[in-house]
Amino acid sequence: MLTPTYLDALKKKGYKLTSQRRKIIEVLRQAGRRLTAREIHQIMRQALPGISLDTVYRNLHLLGDVGLVHQIILPSGAVYEITGDLCHHHHLICVDCEKVVCIPCCPDLKDFSEQVDRQGYDLVGHTFALHGRCPECRQGNKKPVV
Repeated sequence: MLTPTYLDALKKKGYKLTSQRRKIIEVLRQAGRRLTAREIHQIMRQALPGISLDTVYRNLHLLGDVGLVHQIILPSGAVYEITGDLCHHHHLICVDCEKVVCIPCCPDLKDFSEQVDRQGYDLVGHTFALHGRCPECRQGNKKPVV
């Protein structure tokens, strides 16, 4: 069952909770891990056989704009996680095995405000990721993602 948080977030932005959006949220909540759009699509086709991959991508983008889904860009492609129950956070990504760790802190954006102002932008959001090697890869215990 979806919490009012998900419904409220969509309503505040003027969107309805369609069967496709509901299913994407359910799939991500139940997965227990981050998923690619193709993985989400494969799971969703069991309940919604006619759903296209394009529809999944469009709805992931919309749910990202609403703040319910977070896209993480890895060297091998994008993965998605549900953010409705998480506070604002960023990621530490292993460049070898692509392990992703949540970082609960946020950089001080005051350092960027001068650059933003100089370019004439109105800052509406940000993402931040650090890239490095996890302890397992540094010790040679994991195989790199190919």
